[in-house]
Amino acid sequence: MNVDTWGLQFVKINVLKNEFETLLILKGVSEKYAKETFNRIKTEFAGNNGEPDCVVDLLDEDDSIVDDFGITLSQAKSIASLLGHSIAGEEAQ
Repeated sequence: MNVDTWGLQFVKINVLKNEFETLLILKGVSEKYAKETFNRIKTEFAGNNGEPDCVVDLLDEDDSIVDDFGITLSQAKSIASLLGHSIAGEEAQ
């Protein structure tokens, strides 16, 4: 059994159209590391309560969402950058 199968997923939400667009999936880390990273995101970034335009999901080994945290698209881009990745996309449409 591979223990390094947890990760994070960044999803853009269009509330008006009820559509979801996956922006970035980061998988292949341990449960402990994924949870630590997710909790650090929740601690260091203000949550976008109400109708967030993006969420970061904590994914388990089955790609099930264990927890999620509402953020802005700008925050998603900043978090991805801090993790060594990038998210493309427009700031405003």
